[in-house]
Amino acid sequence: MRDLLVVPLGHVLTLAALSLAETLQKAPFISTPLETVDALVEDVAKFVCVVESYPEPEITWTRNSIPIRLFDTRYSIQRNGQLLTILSVEDSDDGVYCCTADNGVGAATQSCGALQVKMRPKITRPPVNVEIIEGLKAVLPCTTMGNPKPSVSWIRGETVVKENARIAVLDSGNLRIHNVQREDAGQYRCVAKNSLGTAYSKPATVVVE
Repeated sequence: MRDLLVVPLGHVLTLAALSLAETLQKAPFISTPLETVDALVEDVAKFVCVVESYPEPEITWTRNSIPIRLFDTRYSIQRNGQLLTILSVEDSDDGVYCCTADNGVGAATQSCGALQVKMRPKITRPPVNVEIIEGLKAVLPCTTMGNPKPSVSWIRGETVVKENARIAVLDSGNLRIHNVQREDAGQYRCVAKNSLGTAYSKPATVVVE
């Protein structure tokens, strides 16, 4: 009868270990929520997603709800998935990035942050030389890129062009001159400016005939 009550020590230890493991199990908790990250084009950008859990969670990353693949060479995922690095930011990387942690204990948890790609001003379509007959209308192009959106101004020679009833800087950045006069002749440059810097176009010559 006494023999029936004897439980092998190994079995007791196994049960104790299982009980302890169950006690130690912890659903994932993200202790450092993702934040908004600002980065210039060609810079490195990083998102950190520190997760507390037991056992270790599986961490997945998404951009605008699309999974980021481990083999995508534009990204580096390290520290057991807790660090996402964008190796060279492009303007198309703007968006919402999320990390999701799941270890099978409780519900998966998620944190999201935004990447705001900043860009110094760039003039993509500068003004070109033009010959115009007096009395007609002239439009000098100035197409720009940048984030924040650049403001555009114009210089004739060394003097800032002032807007009036005939001369206007359009929302597109182009310079429009109605009823061109001989005094409008000269060299023009457009200037694109935002909080990150200033860009100047090459001069373009306006000849009035």
